[in-house]
Amino acid sequence: MLFLHFPDRTSRGKYAFHLFQISSATDTMSSEHDPSSRPAKRQKTSSDEPSTSSFERDPSFWFEDGSIILISNQRTGFRVHLGVLSLNAEFFRDMSGLAVPDAKGDTMIDLEDSTQDLTHFLHALYTRSYFCAGTPTSYDTLESLLRMSTKYLAQQLRSDVIKHLTMIYPSELADLGKHTDLILPHSDLHSLHAITMGREHNVPIILPAAYYYASTLPTTELIANAKPDILAMILAGRENIVVAAYNVAWSWLYQECRGSSMCPNVKRCYRKRLGVIKEIAKSPGTVHCLLLDAMPHDGEGERDDDDFSGYYSDDSDEESFCRPCLLDWSSDEDESYKQLWHCLPSYFDLPEWKVLLKGRE
Repeated sequence: MLFLHFPDRTSRGKYAFHLFQISSATDTMSSEHDPSSRPAKRQKTSSDEPSTSSFERDPSFWFEDGSIILISNQRTGFRVHLGVLSLNAEFFRDMSGLAVPDAKGDTMIDLEDSTQDLTHFLHALYTRSYFCAGTPTSYDTLESLLRMSTKYLAQQLRSDVIKHLTMIYPSELADLGKHTDLILPHSDLHSLHAITMGREHNVPIILPAAYYYASTLPTTELIANAKPDILAMILAGRENIVVAAYNVAWSWLYQECRGSSMCPNVKRCYRKRLGVIKEIAKSPGTVHCLLLDAMPHDGEGERDDDDFSGYYSDDSDEESFCRPCLLDWSSDEDESYKQLWHCLPSYFDLPEWKVLLKGRE
């Protein structure tokens, strides 16, 4: 057995070395410098050839015209085409010059990858419809594809997976929550999986939104499911968001006698603001969810962008804001929310958005 350490492209500089065990027709290699160390020659037998009995053939990826056999760490063999691999994954483009073929011209390579990872990876390379960005895909599949595309330099596949993840964990506030239909399976813990993917496979652009989603989870769930270092980051970020909510996003609530210059009843609108503050105080544990919830002055329902009919009326209504104040405060709050989002990475000790966007790929 010949053991080789194949480094990933040094020009990339960010991928670890991968250990491959390459089976060849001989079990030993003689030393070129010490003749006494050379083993005695023996007649080659059939046992010297790579044996397919040492692994189980994968039923989906065993092509008779395949030229390379990939063997998972669970001893499942995939007989595929080196041309297909090298066309899609840069790492495999030099394999023909490094590996020793058997008598049939096949190359057998023992990989450290799981059967599941190899199955997902090969499906993505051979089956065009297997994964498309923007189509609901399980997180297990996404993680396998991201891991394998990163490891073997399958740049197009990696870009597609990142595109999919950034739809769920966007860099723009306006896109937050637009693609929750892509979360599969539907689980409150999806953000923890995304954090792991982003950290382990160098996709920092998804981390701010993923951390934010995670910060909205109950503390008991976080303690039960998050790693200690990730848990600490989430809880610290949550506290930062709460502070920003009161100091930035909702500051208009606490500015005495602040209202529109066209307000017909300043005292009434001020009382209404005090009522909103009271409602917020009833559930302080949900303040950090503000980016996913309706604005405080939206009451029990939701409004269309141009429809404020449910939240103001004439001067005889003591329960609603006047229209001028509602318009002014909504505009102020929208800008404050954008400011909070702009600062979101810093709440979780991450680089600012422009740095994350620059290193997106």
